[in-house]
Amino acid sequence: MTSRTFLSAATLGLACLCGAAAASPAGAPHAAACVAALKAQEAGLAESVRAGQSGEPVLLTVVRSGIAIIGTQYLAGLREGEARELLKAAEHEFQALSPDEAQARQSACLHEGEALYSKASPLEQSLITNAAQRRVRRLTASS
Repeated sequence: MTSRTFLSAATLGLACLCGAAAASPAGAPHAAACVAALKAQEAGLAESVRAGQSGEPVLLTVVRSGIAIIGTQYLAGLREGEARELLKAAEHEFQALSPDEAQARQSACLHEGEALYSKASPLEQSLITNAAQRRVRRLTASS
């Protein structure tokens, strides 16, 4: 899955995420770091699910968290071009982390995304969940 597809899913899934939009564009590098960490986690989870292992509920949670995080930045004014650049840099930075640092970041970002999701209204949660389910289907589809 490309960064563009992920960002598009986030945009569509969070069109109404107004209640959790406390983040500002100044927080965009942090959001990109979290999304990069969660994308790395989702890639491994998706591979496991495609191989027949259970884990789709965990994958859905990871994807949902990433969508909630990036969506708040879009609502705060971040634009897709800038988001793609930030995400690309964050993905390179994430790859340089030690396994312990990577796991700690993934855990912290997962909790952050879930907190944003839990603060969203039921309608917003539905939009986020639907976008996450679509992404999970794409990630786990046989190539």
